[in-house]
Amino acid sequence: MAAPEFDGKCAFALSLGPASKAPAGKPEHALEIDGKTYYFSGAVPKFLFRLIPGSRERADRRWTAG
Repeated sequence: MAAPEFDGKCAFALSLGPASKAPAGKPEHALEIDGKTYYFSGAVPKFLFRLIPGSRERADRRWTAG
């Protein structure tokens, strides 16, 4: 598995708000998409990240914005 995106922060939380408020993700709740590994703080955030359209793009934008 590749190094996690977003320094291991919860990708779903990052899709909803600023990086400074995103909690750390847990390796046991990892998801690999297109060769990138995303961590989540739990099973529900992982499920919602996959369910809600545009989550990955929003997380990428917020991470880039700082």
